[in-house]
Amino acid sequence: MHSRMLIVCWRRKLFFLGASLLFLLALWFWGFLYTTHITEDGGKIVSVRELMLGSAHGGRHESLLQRLGFHERHGDTVVLDGNNGAVVSHGHAAHGEQGSLQLEGDEGGVKFVKPTPGVIRSGRGRHTNDWDVIMQDRTDEGKQNGQQTGAKGQRHISDEMRMAAERQSHYEHELKRMGVPVIAGIGPGGRPPPAQRLVHFDLKGAPPKVSYLRRLMPILKTLGATGILLEYEDMFPYGGTLQPLAARNAYNRDEILELLKTAFALGLTVIPLVQTFGHLEYALKLKEFVHLREAEDSPQALCPSYNASITFVEELLTQVIEYHMPAENGNLLHKEDIERLTPKLTHIHIGCDEVYRLAECPRCRHRLKDQLFLDHVYNVAMLIRRRWPHLRVIIWDDMLRHMAVDALQASGIGKLVEPMIWVYAEDIYKFVQSSTWEKYSAVFSTAWAASAFKGAHGEGLLMPPIRRHLENTLRWLAVMQGEGNRFSHGLQGLALTGWQRYDHFAILCELLPAALPSLAVCLSTAAKGYFDVSARTNPILSSLTCPEPTGEHHAWLELHKDSLTVMFSRCMFPGSMIYRFMLRLVTLTTETEEYTDAIRQRRGWLTDYNIRHNFSSATRVDDLLGENYRLLNSVSNLARTAASTLTEVYDHWTYGEFIEQRIFPMLEELKRLERAGEGLKKRRVWPQRPLPYIKPFEVLGIDEKT
Repeated sequence: MHSRMLIVCWRRKLFFLGASLLFLLALWFWGFLYTTHITEDGGKIVSVRELMLGSAHGGRHESLLQRLGFHERHGDTVVLDGNNGAVVSHGHAAHGEQGSLQLEGDEGGVKFVKPTPGVIRSGRGRHTNDWDVIMQDRTDEGKQNGQQTGAKGQRHISDEMRMAAERQSHYEHELKRMGVPVIAGIGPGGRPPPAQRLVHFDLKGAPPKVSYLRRLMPILKTLGATGILLEYEDMFPYGGTLQPLAARNAYNRDEILELLKTAFALGLTVIPLVQTFGHLEYALKLKEFVHLREAEDSPQALCPSYNASITFVEELLTQVIEYHMPAENGNLLHKEDIERLTPKLTHIHIGCDEVYRLAECPRCRHRLKDQLFLDHVYNVAMLIRRRWPHLRVIIWDDMLRHMAVDALQASGIGKLVEPMIWVYAEDIYKFVQSSTWEKYSAVFSTAWAASAFKGAHGEGLLMPPIRRHLENTLRWLAVMQGEGNRFSHGLQGLALTGWQRYDHFAILCELLPAALPSLAVCLSTAAKGYFDVSARTNPILSSLTCPEPTGEHHAWLELHKDSLTVMFSRCMFPGSMIYRFMLRLVTLTTETEEYTDAIRQRRGWLTDYNIRHNFSSATRVDDLLGENYRLLNSVSNLARTAASTLTEVYDHWTYGEFIEQRIFPMLEELKRLERAGEGLKKRRVWPQRPLPYIKPFEVLGIDEKT
């Protein structure tokens, strides 16, 4: 009996103990589910309670309530108690305690609906509107996120501005280190470069060999050229009545054919330049065309009022234009070449600059100069429009600068021609003011600009001043950026001119091979829209086959220290031997001029007075002749090598002219001083003073008594 009672007691104890353990285990499990956090795919921590509500940020996890089947009955409503999280379910609607949040079930899962009116009793006994709390929290969070995003954006913009300022500061520092002018608004990241970059070849009286020009064209293409502005003057093989215009060393038609084929193959457009008003000295100097002159004593310009002048101009244009039109001229290219090569003749440049002699002949003197000029330009442009309607006509602008806008508009040339505005100095606006740009934009829909890489800073220069030409190019880029928007069709491009003579009668200025580095510097700058300070990305050194820079501490281009840019003497571009020859010639010319100037002006024993009166000290003269012998020997050696050096590019007519103009005068002067000095040294007896003097009246040819 006693043992039975013990067994019953132990059973009850074990039952209560087991029930307690199960109850505790259930509580632990429920607490685990309620408090445990699960990691999403993206790595974000989400609580199981949120999963039960189906609000796991983006709905990528199915809610626990859905898994329990609450979404299976369409229209069921699940209520989550706002205080303790208890869940109640009814057929269509269930309400928990007043103010509970309702979760409306549908086939897509559980979603929030607007809460029932009321309050939620918080755990601390405080009453608040639950929906307002939720929305206020979200609003505050959005504002905070917006403020953080705005602050980050401002910091990002500030960092970009700071980095841009640092890059610009570094860029300007490199420019100054290299001696390159710093121009406001011109640098990396600026506006795009001019669409067209033309290189001007001036052939008048000094034609480079066609083989040399063909070697240059791939280099020009690499440097960024898009076309060639080809000014023949007397180098074109005119025929018929114009045959006397061609110089004796003019190109023949086969040579021009090879030149055009090379340009077309490289994708370079060719724009012929044919003077049709001024600078017609090469034609009007001849007896066959004297009757076309405006002024009898000058072959500079033709008479625009003479019918024969228009006939002459038409024949001039016809011979040049038709030879440059491959589609019409079967002699230029084969049919398959025409189909394959896309560049075609699109423009013709008719010159019309510096028409100094106007309204002087009997036919013209009763008319205004401006009207004469505009009428002639209109007539020539209309002639081209009728004969070759697809061609666009370019003229130089200088004769238009002073004209009134009303006169330009009334002339009708605004729809017929495109002005090419040329300034070769550093200050563009000094010659073409803002009012002129405004006037041009009111008349013309588009225009061109023209800088220079040689032939602009002195008729007798041997080497072009590269820094000045580069600054001219940079200034033009800035002006084109500022003024291009005035024109309805913008500015077409920039022509880099390279004049060989200032006019038909002038001597040769810088030869083309001596100016090739200047052209490379200016052309690469025009093609990029700014000067690239990096030797690796700037194509100058590679295009001219120059050695790589030796070190970072030395600038690869030093324009402020080396005005003659001797660094290019180490390059191996076509004509580099002539470049090195010119450097030697410049040095010898400078030394000779300094020596002769010192003899004539500063030293007292070998002046013109001493020579004229044969009166000097033999010892002093002998000392002075020592430098003369050295210079004479150097110049003589240079003269002997001149022909063999220049023949790479020029025919004997051209290098013969160059030697006569640049080397022969030095030889003559040094030999004259040598002969005079030797004569002074021979004298052993001298007359008493005073010596007879030349009377100024006798020198001037004036009778002293009158």
